Amino acid sequence: MSNIPIFDALAHPTLSGEWLGKYKGQCTFEQLEDDLKKANFIGACAIGMADIEDYSHEAFSQACQAYPQLVPIAGFNPRTSENVQKELSLIKELGFRGIKIHPRFSQLTTSSFDLLPTLQIAAQLDLVVFYCTYMHCQLEAYPISDPFYNLVNMLKQVPTVKMVLVHGGDVQVLRYSELVRFNPNLLLDLSLTLMKYAGSSVDADLRFLFQKFDRRICIGTDYPEYSPLQVRERYDLFASDISQEKKENIAHRNILNFLK
Repeated sequence: MSNIPIFDALAHPTLSGEWLGKYKGQCTFEQLEDDLKKANFIGACAIGMADIEDYSHEAFSQACQAYPQLVPIAGFNPRTSENVQKELSLIKELGFRGIKIHPRFSQLTTSSFDLLPTLQIAAQLDLVVFYCTYMHCQLEAYPISDPFYNLVNMLKQVPTVKMVLVHGGDVQVLRYSELVRFNPNLLLDLSLTLMKYAGSSVDADLRFLFQKFDRRICIGTDYPEYSPLQVRERYDLFASDISQEKKENIAHRNILNFLK
């Protein structure tokens, strides 16, 4: 195991200690802290998920306060929010650094729901938007238009919003990296993609990004789907033949700078 400190860009501790009905009692904030330490992680974005595992902004924020190495990111469902301005202002007041939007869980993958007000207010409040790019699901909820260009269209209308592209576009990771390349308000997160497609052609794309795109990517566990130790092993594999500066950029510097 390398000694490069990693900051986890995407972890999901829950108030119930479960995750999507699984891992009972294993997804607590305390367990996350312990697992991070074992793999030489220096912290994590603690990502709340709206409507999942007893989530509430106030309780999640309070739970994070006991763990200074965790950066709280609020779960937010724009479809069910009664007042976007009021709710995002509350999120900011509670000390959250950003919000997580999950199109599949919020049933946005096949709708024409307007996300622009949410992105505009997030930009005004300096809340970083963590936007899930993994759209694969059952046929009835599968997107019928290109999620990539839908995202581009939104970003064109709110160019000041800061956004982490969660999971990096998965199997289209190079396509999404080229969007990030020319837009400094975007950061490419490789959580899930780093782990899920091991042994596929995606490995070649990831190796290319580690070697050539080190200033615009970050890594995460998607905890509890993958452990810090598992992600550490994959990070060490791809970082074995790059410079110390590049290793540190990918491991922690990029995401910490992006979050200020």
